[in-house]
Amino acid sequence: MELAVTPFNVNSIRELSENGADIFIIGNKQFANRLANSFSLEKIIEANEIIKLLKKKIYVNLNLIIHNIDLNNVKEFLKYIKKLNVDGIIFGDLAIYQLAKEMDLVNKLIYNPETLNTNYYDPVYWSNKGILGLTISKEITLEDISIIAKNSKIEISLIGHGYLNMFHSKRPLIENFLKYTNNEYDNYIENRNLRLVEEIRDEAYPIFQDSHGTHIFRAKSMESFKEVNILKKMIEIFIIDGIFKDTNYLIKTLKNYKTLLSSTSNKEKALEISKQYEKDHDSGFLYKKTVYVKY
Repeated sequence: MELAVTPFNVNSIRELSENGADIFIIGNKQFANRLANSFSLEKIIEANEIIKLLKKKIYVNLNLIIHNIDLNNVKEFLKYIKKLNVDGIIFGDLAIYQLAKEMDLVNKLIYNPETLNTNYYDPVYWSNKGILGLTISKEITLEDISIIAKNSKIEISLIGHGYLNMFHSKRPLIENFLKYTNNEYDNYIENRNLRLVEEIRDEAYPIFQDSHGTHIFRAKSMESFKEVNILKKMIEIFIIDGIFKDTNYLIKTLKNYKTLLSSTSNKEKALEISKQYEKDHDSGFLYKKTVYVKY
């Protein structure tokens, strides 16, 4: 199993690599949602060169919800990253699949619609389409992950650590709320220090608005320290998403997972590490089914 991370800048790539990162997931905010940080086109080139020198992999996130007006720019961006010969392209909109077919890039594609890969026929279907892999839905239990992975013939990835997005609207909801309450809103756009608290709950949900709309996340970040040695028998790629965190957090977290992966029977160490994170982390949906069902 390989460990994938979302670096915050080019300068952190070497140190993350030294501490166990095998795959680097980067993107540009014009073409991707919910990035840990946006890389300019020039920085993508620079990151690609460093990652290749380190003999690691680079995946470019292209999980934009695409409208007609976006198609030409997306096509140009795909041409751009094709020249870089990246290792993977993460997508959720089927327009990317169609464009990739035209450009002979299908074998680089990783399908991640976030909530839709929930059964073992999903990888069967996409295997027949010739793509590289898919990312299992973040609301899936450990039991279901096992069933899906067992029947897969393509690369399976999973967000095993980090904040999980639970809501995305194209509407500028923060801006609209502040307009309604007659408040200035400029300082609240692209601000990732905001939290949403419901009247009937104590939890505070990270929320931000950007050019793609409004995004709300679970109150607690997910961790899988006790489960990582089980997951390594099921999936090929374990993703550590650093959104709302920083490079030091990513390095510490990588070290902890590498420590656990070096031993298959280190249950006490796993419990010890998990306890360090318990204040603002939990096991996500690994042991509880979401109340939402795909129809």
